[in-house]
Amino acid sequence: MHISEYDFDVMKVIKEGFCRIEGVKQPFVLAFLIYVAAAIVTQTVLNLFFPSSAENPNLVNSQIVSILSYPVLIPLMTGIMMMAVKYARNEPVEPRSIFDYYAITGKLALAGLLVYIMTVIGFLLLILPGIYLSVAYVFTLPLIADKGLGIWDAMELSRKTATKQWFKIAAVIGILSIAFVLGFFAFGIGLIWAIPLFFVTLYGILYPMIFNEVEEQRGI
Repeated sequence: MHISEYDFDVMKVIKEGFCRIEGVKQPFVLAFLIYVAAAIVTQTVLNLFFPSSAENPNLVNSQIVSILSYPVLIPLMTGIMMMAVKYARNEPVEPRSIFDYYAITGKLALAGLLVYIMTVIGFLLLILPGIYLSVAYVFTLPLIADKGLGIWDAMELSRKTATKQWFKIAAVIGILSIAFVLGFFAFGIGLIWAIPLFFVTLYGILYPMIFNEVEEQRGI
């Protein structure tokens, strides 16, 4: 699999992302709200069978609920990522398109589970490997949905490619995450900008920059 050579300036990419969200904030926010609503409903139902609460925390049940929610939530999250990819290609950006990836729920959910397991193992080993993998696997889901790659191929291509500029990608994710948190605590109003900025920057700018040369492999 071809591993691209690439480079970018962290702040320039974020500034470009901020410029690009003009006119598409609403669809990204609506899509994210759909995801949040689905997460609340799914986890509320699962908590009936695997109870855990702030008063009576149960770490095992919490992990079970999280993993069992993958088949519902990961296709939706992939759909939001792909909205940004499509936006970069001048294709229509519609919130309802986030439901398009349930056809590959099995692959996406299993990929999410493997990424989770590998990252947890990394954190259990020395913490630093977990941090490394949490960044390195950030492009796994869109590579499956967009390029039709197999699960392990997508994970490895994401990891090997992200490793080339790991610190810069980590810096972008860190800054975008801080913006997300600040947007939440600013009475949620800041999320109108933070949500589309996160997805458009990571998956509408960096993803196409890095992976446009990777050929689709659907049906393989």
